[in-house]
Amino acid sequence: MSPSVLQARAFDALVLDRDAVLGGELWRLWSGHWVHLDPRHAAINLVALVLMALIAARMRLLRPLLVTSLLMLPLIAAGLLLAVPDLQWYAGLSGLLHGWAAWLLLRRGGRIALIGTVLLAGKLIAEQWTPVAGVAAFPVIHAAHVTGAIVGAALAVPGALRQRRLWPR
Repeated sequence: MSPSVLQARAFDALVLDRDAVLGGELWRLWSGHWVHLDPRHAAINLVALVLMALIAARMRLLRPLLVTSLLMLPLIAAGLLLAVPDLQWYAGLSGLLHGWAAWLLLRRGGRIALIGTVLLAGKLIAEQWTPVAGVAAFPVIHAAHVTGAIVGAALAVPGALRQRRLWPR
């Protein structure tokens, strides 16, 4: 069996596929984030993931972020399937990356986090008017970015409130 056939089978078995999830293949709520359309798509996502993991480590939040991600992944996937009823499948880490960004910003708190949150919100709003074809060689699901940011923010708020980091100092 050729590598391309194996890659296609792995993609088909792991991608977040609406019909497969509704048919009981719930692992796809986690695995769909880890498969990619091509090596370029994977490289872009993995570079961003490593950079954000380094930021989280510097903030001493990497471990809680990774643990939170176990919940973040299926919530983003389920939210995406609910929010975009026409979406048949999704692959990639961009939803999780936006969830990480929102989570880290809210957990950090202070003025920098407030500015970062405003910039993230501005990016998400601007994406709603960005033509997909002009952004990348592969389809960009902007709803995954929004869903990820909402899930990340929702999961960060309780910890941020406990540490009184939600408001600028």
